[in-house]
Amino acid sequence: MNNDQVVAGNHAAETAEDAPVALEKKFLNVRTFVSFGVAFAILYFVFRQMDVNIGEIVAHIATANPLYYLLAMVIYYSAFIVRSLRWRVLLENVGFGERHEHRLPSVPGMAEIIFLSWFANCIMPAKLGDAYRAYLLKRNANVSFSKTFGTILAERIVDLLLTFIMLAITGLIAFRGTLPPMVLTGMQASVVLVFAVIAGLLVMKNWGSAVRRFLPKKFHSYYEAFEEGTLGSFQRMPLVLFYSLLAWVIEASRLYFVVLSLGLGGISFPIVLFTAIAGSLLTSLPGTPAGLGVVESVIIGILLLSSNLGLISGVSESLATSVAILDRTISYWSLVVFGLVAYLLTKKK
Repeated sequence: MNNDQVVAGNHAAETAEDAPVALEKKFLNVRTFVSFGVAFAILYFVFRQMDVNIGEIVAHIATANPLYYLLAMVIYYSAFIVRSLRWRVLLENVGFGERHEHRLPSVPGMAEIIFLSWFANCIMPAKLGDAYRAYLLKRNANVSFSKTFGTILAERIVDLLLTFIMLAITGLIAFRGTLPPMVLTGMQASVVLVFAVIAGLLVMKNWGSAVRRFLPKKFHSYYEAFEEGTLGSFQRMPLVLFYSLLAWVIEASRLYFVVLSLGLGGISFPIVLFTAIAGSLLTSLPGTPAGLGVVESVIIGILLLSSNLGLISGVSESLATSVAILDRTISYWSLVVFGLVAYLLTKKK
């Protein structure tokens, strides 16, 4: 390869990293429509398997306590501040921030970027919102896209490992020391995923140079920045874990107040926490936008399983479905509505 080809290749890679992400174009394509079709097909299949009365669901939702519901909404959106604080720590770990040459957006500004990326995840499959988040920070703080994306991957890894630990602990507490077969199967699948992630990190740390040899030369610098962003993020972990745990408590509190709004005051917090963590974990699945269809099914399934085991009382299929629908009006549909408004009005895009 001659020098002209190398220069042209580097220019192409730089252009690809700097190219704007048009959400409207990503949304209006076949893959996105297929992912929504899969999501609604899952919901249709789940509802067909249950003796669900639409009138009862509407009646349950209509009688929901508006104060508890509003409190659940406020609690949910407060998590974006916590997540922005955690992301700032990760970015500072890899050399971004006022102590260095890059001036990051304010905490509310970073929360806005995260919010826009979650909106993108709600309307597109495959977690493309994560790439959109890295792109927005690059455009607004003039930082490396590849290194920034590495911090987001590190954030996902921390969430995954912490989620696995919390699922095991809360599952044992919620189900009184014995995990039901359905839950145990999910935990076993999580173990495989955890080991795969750890193996990937070890490969990146110990054999990064070997990985680069499999990449075109023009992408070596981008991989090095990505590797630095990922591995360099794992510093000041006590602070990162504190923000992560706080975010999970907020997630569970949202669902808890949704449950309270529908009159289910007898449900224990460990069951709510287990349900919230399991649902949030499944939003990472690439098949449907933000786990649409899958998360609702899991919430319904865990509530009915807990009821069948005698851990909670008074939970019918219609009431469990009402909880799932009402909760997702906050954690999914409100993101679509408010996110669209923010996307149209923001200057960050």
